[in-house]
Amino acid sequence: GAQLELDAAKLVADVVSLAFALLLALLMTFFLLRDGPTWWEALLVRLTPGRREPIGLAGERGANLMASYMLGTAAISGFGAATTWLILVLLGIPLAFPIAVIGFFAGFIPYIGSFISTGLATLVTVAFGSTTDVIVMLVFTVVFNIVQGNILTPLVYGKSLALHPAVVLMAIPVGSEIAGIMGMFLVVPVAAVVAATWRLVPMTIDGTGLPPDLEAELLESVPEA
Repeated sequence: GAQLELDAAKLVADVVSLAFALLLALLMTFFLLRDGPTWWEALLVRLTPGRREPIGLAGERGANLMASYMLGTAAISGFGAATTWLILVLLGIPLAFPIAVIGFFAGFIPYIGSFISTGLATLVTVAFGSTTDVIVMLVFTVVFNIVQGNILTPLVYGKSLALHPAVVLMAIPVGSEIAGIMGMFLVVPVAAVVAATWRLVPMTIDGTGLPPDLEAELLESVPEA
């Protein structure tokens, strides 16, 4: 009884912490969307002209990259979740919706997330389905991961992030070691922002501004969200 009380208290505390974190995230998102441009302009005004240009361009590139990544990954994750839900419903396997929800969020972990979600769907099919259901789910899992890993995901990251798949795969365990699950979610867009803006760092430090040829090159390569 005492252990159950401790477990219940810990569960309530975790739920309250999660609710508070979600509320804080929603409020911060609202304020950033409403006042973010004003804050950014106020920051740039306080910089010298030689540093203002590279930092402003780095911010523009970073924001566009993050938007492209989130929209593209959300589309891929939504497609994977919808197809997993559909195949589970057609086979009559329970827990189709929860697995689809898990698959949607897992899809934000590049390459690995799809294996996690389809693997979970396969295990549930093994537990509740017939032999035919298991075979169909295994075929779907193999085909889906091949199509997503070799066509959809490289297309999104190649167009929006300009990162090689090998760089993405190497970055994921690094993000996991640094910040756990959250690091696996964030490491790819962070790496893309670093790759797109590192050339601007020396110009920011010495305050020389952007050379005309480099400025034109960087402006032309700014991705559109």
